[in-house]
Amino acid sequence: MRRIRFYYDIVCPYSYMESSTVEAAEDAGEFEVEWLPFELRPAPKALLEPRGDHLRVDWTQHVYRRALALGVEIHLPRYQPRSTLILAACLWAAEEGGMRPFKHALYEAFFCEGEDIATDAEIRRAADRTGLDPDGAIAAAYSADRIGRLSEIRREAEAAGIRGVPSLLTPDGESHWGMGGLQRLLAGDPLVPRA
Repeated sequence: MRRIRFYYDIVCPYSYMESSTVEAAEDAGEFEVEWLPFELRPAPKALLEPRGDHLRVDWTQHVYRRALALGVEIHLPRYQPRSTLILAACLWAAEEGGMRPFKHALYEAFFCEGEDIATDAEIRRAADRTGLDPDGAIAAAYSADRIGRLSEIRREAEAAGIRGVPSLLTPDGESHWGMGGLQRLLAGDPLVPRA
């Protein structure tokens, strides 16, 4: 079975949409996937304005069109939070064997329900909705070790040429940025790294 590393961020609409493709390939036994959180805008990078021109243009021209083609419900979020706490909790959920449903609960709360998922209340709710311990999720979100692991993952990814999400990385060092990487791998087409 082929192995890949898949880099994602919960606040990225393209990661949300591509996750279903990656999960389907994983479930079909086509790939063994290592899911790695990669924060798009770690502090002190500026966050996007929730109703700013960049988001409105990107969503109007790209996100909604792709979501419609995939049959994915998605709405422009009301918030643009940092994802440090969320991704640290995702590392914990993976350790607990519940990363996929936890990630889905967060994606749904953010992209379908319009919630600010970087709050303790929403992290707790995602854990509760997926049968994980809400107190454990909060402890993990604030864990210095897990936050340090996010930084380590980022350093390793950047050293391999990963600069954004969604991205995939093959064991031989080829990378693909954006959607469609798995389809290209399956078709034998060259991957498209971020320039």
